[in-house]
Amino acid sequence: MAFTAHCDIYAALHENGINRVIHHIRRQRPSMFNYATQAVADNPELLCHVIDVHPIVGIRNNPLLTIEDPLPIPGTNYGLNFAVQLADLQVDFHPGNRKLALPKELDPPLKPQRMAVKVRLCAGLGCPSADIVDKLVPRPAPTGPKQIREDRAKSVDIIPLPTKKLHCFCLDVFLTAGIRIKTYDGKPWLEPFADGLEIVDIKPDGLEESLECYAMLLLKLTVLPKLRILLERAPLELMEGVNVTLKPTPTGPGIPNNPAIEQDQLKVFITVEV
Repeated sequence: MAFTAHCDIYAALHENGINRVIHHIRRQRPSMFNYATQAVADNPELLCHVIDVHPIVGIRNNPLLTIEDPLPIPGTNYGLNFAVQLADLQVDFHPGNRKLALPKELDPPLKPQRMAVKVRLCAGLGCPSADIVDKLVPRPAPTGPKQIREDRAKSVDIIPLPTKKLHCFCLDVFLTAGIRIKTYDGKPWLEPFADGLEIVDIKPDGLEESLECYAMLLLKLTVLPKLRILLERAPLELMEGVNVTLKPTPTGPGIPNNPAIEQDQLKVFITVEV
């Protein structure tokens, strides 16, 4: 049966193509995947994961890292150098494959109409040596109005503490998600959603569960809502007096899911009205 038997336009993205695009972007735009303070950028040997870059990055002088402010130490004007890197990012559409095997906590195999995402996150924190810290222990506060002392402290920029290395770690994070069309105030929106998240092998269990809870809340309440796309009818005026409108094909016996995640692909079915 032809792909357009139940619609006018059919489009599909294969997981291999998406992963290939992610790989090329990660090598040619490394600053989108690597974040660190200026001190780490000036000494890339401190990074927890070696950045694999395309030669074009050096030719065009594109940055390897996105520069971030030091991690503040509350109550002081000091901060810690750090780095956060997305060392790997892969997408897997239903029915799933062995290269991206879900952990048992996500109840494998991958469910129908779902996609799996694997992220390898490497990060490191630069702690100064004990002799440096001992020299920075604050002396008794000077006499004077408390408010003046607090305002003076707030006005000083954060001073990054020197470090000779980062305390590095890497984590594998798995996410199960999908894509659906949902109506809000009478208007259809294309939106991603997540229904499972697992950070592999963090101990104790309570720490792992707390981090997973926070990460899922961040996804559902902040990240994913910003990725919604309003599916307003898209009119195209091809010639005088003739308008063409594109809209998602309604689901039914011929198209049970739209969009559909199946056969290692993300499929979209579109209806054309003239």
